[in-house]
Amino acid sequence: MRFDYDLTDLRLIVNVVDTASLTRGAERSHLSAPAASARLKKVQESLETQLFYRTTQGLVPTTAGRNFVRHARTVLEELHQLNETLRSQAGSLDGCIRLFVNTLSMGDTIPSVIEKFLLAHPRMNIDLHERPSGDIARALKQGAADIGILSTDVPDDSLIYRAYRTERLVLVTPGDHPLAGAGAVEFAATLQYDYVGMPEHAPLQVFMLRMAAAEGVPMRLRIQANSFAAVCSLVESGVGVAAIPHSAAVRQARTMHIAIVALSNGWASRELRIGVRDMAALTPAATALIEALAAEGAAEAEPR
Repeated sequence: MRFDYDLTDLRLIVNVVDTASLTRGAERSHLSAPAASARLKKVQESLETQLFYRTTQGLVPTTAGRNFVRHARTVLEELHQLNETLRSQAGSLDGCIRLFVNTLSMGDTIPSVIEKFLLAHPRMNIDLHERPSGDIARALKQGAADIGILSTDVPDDSLIYRAYRTERLVLVTPGDHPLAGAGAVEFAATLQYDYVGMPEHAPLQVFMLRMAAAEGVPMRLRIQANSFAAVCSLVESGVGVAAIPHSAAVRQARTMHIAIVALSNGWASRELRIGVRDMAALTPAATALIEALAAEGAAEAEPR
């Protein structure tokens, strides 16, 4: 038995039953009478059964017709409920976005954007990972990440990019430190001082240790802390100096007596961009998050 009918056929047959007339049922279904007749004939041939008797009172459903209409009403009601549910959710976003960000972007801007986005979209979840830029590019290509924020020195033409912002690593020192008044300093010159670092597994800490190894001088790690706020608090107390993203340093300097000193090394500054594998395949939620990130990045770039 073939099932060669669609939602228009279901609505037509329900309307024919409700009006006991093919003509009036066709009108309710916004069909011409010949088109409705052809559709009814096609459905009956598909089911290999008669759905209506012709009587002096009009078209009356057979037993098969009554069964057909009972199930058709259920299908149409379910479809109506689906439409109402989707309509009620129009403009709201839900789901989970896998966001991979590199070390430099994990300053103050990303947490601020995420906080605002989640408050605006209470059904949303964000799965946030901090990774080196090369790992982010691979995650995007493999479908393990929806959105990535990575530096421009990891070229990959298979990904689609959007400009984000510039971020740089800076040195934070106690307010009375010998380097506090310096306009800029080479990283190598800071390695004579004790450092406050991030946990050993954190990409930022891994990166800084690699840069120190490249200088041929071990980093004198005195203590490690889990957040930029904790790092800066320890710096303020005189435990050591630290290298953190500029945006995070600026935020902490508002309430702490610390100094911010530029690192003059080329690797300390990076152009960041937003990367995706396929913009057209993104969910509305992911697209909205990209717009929020791009808007925040543009605001950061404006002269103050």
